Amino acid sequence: MLSVLAHAVRRRRIGLIGWSLGLLGTVALLAVAYPTVRGNHELDRTFAGLSPGVRQLLGLADGGGLTSPVGYLNSQFFANLLPVMLLVFAIGAASWSIAGDEAAGTLELLLANPVSRVRVAYARLVALVALLAVLTVVSGAGLVAMAPATGLTTGLTWPHLIAATVAGALMALSYATVAFVVGAATGSRPLALGVASTLAVLGYLVEGLAAAVPALRPVRSVTPWHWLIDSDPLRHGLTWQAWLLPLAVAVVLGALGAALFARRDLR
Repeated sequence: MLSVLAHAVRRRRIGLIGWSLGLLGTVALLAVAYPTVRGNHELDRTFAGLSPGVRQLLGLADGGGLTSPVGYLNSQFFANLLPVMLLVFAIGAASWSIAGDEAAGTLELLLANPVSRVRVAYARLVALVALLAVLTVVSGAGLVAMAPATGLTTGLTWPHLIAATVAGALMALSYATVAFVVGAATGSRPLALGVASTLAVLGYLVEGLAAAVPALRPVRSVTPWHWLIDSDPLRHGLTWQAWLLPLAVAVVLGALGAALFARRDLR
C-alpha cells in the first residue's frame, strides 16, 4: 500500500509544488495589503451595512470589523479564498485518483500487479489526504511566518490560526471525497468533477441565501460550508462541527468509493 501511495504522490508532485508556491504568494499579498486597510473606520462602516447573508459569507456575522486582524483574515482568506483554492486542488486530485487514471489507461497497469482494488483505492485516498495536508501546512506556515511583520496577527493565537487553516482543508476534503466516490463508481472524471463542484457551489450559495430565505436553513445546516463558516475557527478554535462532521463525511464516502470501485468493471 505504501508503494502505491508513494507512486501517486510522485505523479502529482509538480502540481503540488505549483499550488504551494501559489498559496505562499497569496498569503504574502494578504499580509502586505493589510496595512492599507488597518484603521480604516469608513471601510468598517461600509461593510457593516451589508446584508446578513453577505456578512455571513465573509465571516463577519459576529459583528467584527473588516479592518481588525480577525475580520480581515476571515473576509479575505479563511471564509472564501483559502477554502476555494483547497477545494479546486482537492477535487481535481480526487477525480484523477481513480477515474482520471483509468481514462488515461494507466490504472490497468497498476492493477496488473498483485494488489487488490480496495487497497489501491485506499492508497489513492490516503495520497489525496497527504497532498492536501502538505498544502495545509504550507498555508499555515506561510501565514505564521509572514503575517506578524504587518500586524496581521495582533490579538490572535497560533492555535486559532492553525485551526482555521485545518478547518478549511477538512471542508475541501469532504467535497473531494464526493469526487472520489463518483469517479470510483463510474470511471468518469468529468462526472466526478461536475458533481463535486456543483455541490460545492450550491453549498456556498445556500450558506449565503439562508439568512434571507428561512426555507433554506435546514439545508444549510448539513453543508460543509456551513460547518466551516458558522463555527468560525479563527475566533473559536477547531470546534467539533468544524472537524468531526467533515471528517465523518470523508471517511464514509471514502469507504463507499473503495467498495464501489471493487465491484465494477474497468472501462
